[in-house]
Amino acid sequence: MTEKFDAYGQVLPDAAGGQPETATAASAMLGRVGQYAFWLLVVVIVSVRIISYPAAPAFEVGASADVKHTFTR
Repeated sequence: MTEKFDAYGQVLPDAAGGQPETATAASAMLGRVGQYAFWLLVVVIVSVRIISYPAAPAFEVGASADVKHTFTR
């Protein structure tokens, strides 16, 4: 086995006899719940923005006399 070092040159301790840690069922479930909650929040925010704001901008040009005044500014 080779020794592993951290970013500062210190020897890393052997983690559980060299075996990687596996995720427990509870942490895996919390991870999925967190992902679903995040994407649900994204969908809700985007939906509310689509519903709340009009598709066309609210820019309207006034009467034809006003257009001439606007272009001469």
